[in-house]
Parts: sequence; structure tokens; C-alpha cells
Amino acid sequence: YTALSGHAPFEARHRPELYRSIRGARYPLPPQLSPHARSLIAHMLHPDPAARPGLDGVLGHPFLTQVRGWGTRGHG
Repeated sequence: YTALSGHAPFEARHRPELYRSIRGARYPLPPQLSPHARSLIAHMLHPDPAARPGLDGVLGHPFLTQVRGWGTRGHG
């Protein structure tokens, strides 16, 4: 998220507010992000850790595989 947007996904003045944003997966999505970028961010920042992708899921996501050679074994 930070590499694509230039800032952290969760920001707040007070910790309780920050934690509510994290638990609710409330973060701004800059309009310039592609649909694939938005999808990957949503998966990686899912509030339920069990629902987040593992490394293979991240590397196999269309955001990374849309560039030839990325996300495939033996390449990258």
C-alpha cells in the first residue's frame, strides 16, 4: 500500500481510532490505483488474518502476474 500510494494505509491521531480502522479495514484507496492493485491491497489488508493470502497467493495475484515472468516459479 505504502509503495503504491506514498503513505500508510491506517492513520489516526489516537490508538483506539487506529485500531478501529484496522479492524474495519477502513483505508483510503487512491483513485490512480489499478483494479488489480486495489484487489491485492484488499486481500493483504483483510481484517481476518486467516483470509489474507500467503506468499504464493500474493505472487500469483494478477497485480504481479500481469507483467510477464512475475509470480511464476523460476522467474522474477
